[in-house]
Amino acid sequence: MTAAGRGSQEVADRLAIYELYARYALAADLEDGTAYADCFTEDGWTDISSFGHTAASFRERGLDVLGDDGKVRGRSDLATIATKTPGSPVYRHLTINALVTSYTVDRATGTAYFVVLSPTGEVHQHGRYDDVLVRDVDGEWRIAERMDLAAYNAGSTLA
Repeated sequence: MTAAGRGSQEVADRLAIYELYARYALAADLEDGTAYADCFTEDGWTDISSFGHTAASFRERGLDVLGDDGKVRGRSDLATIATKTPGSPVYRHLTINALVTSYTVDRATGTAYFVVLSPTGEVHQHGRYDDVLVRDVDGEWRIAERMDLAAYNAGSTLA
């Protein structure tokens, strides 16, 4: 369906979803755990197992937020992984080719490529997000489920 065939609500919702992808990347760049977590529903999750992280490797860093299933669940734990220690390297997250792959009034699926640049500008990680997005109780679009599918990973951005 072309944009001309979509109703104004759907067009507005798709724009809100694309802005959600941008807000997520910016919150990660700014290491703003609160803004990062606000991109997710209260019980939302992200599966980061494709990066090779384990619950044990997280605990070694003093982070008890990754489940044995590779998922970080809930806003509190999501805020923790986005908040870095002072002096840690600053990475830049690019979200590109975002696409809403299915849409209803309160639920959508989406996909986007991501590229994470190291402080020197080199590609540090890249891959794809596969998301379930929902209109939350306050009317805002948020990520309910995210699969981070790493295609390349030079190492952890966690500090």
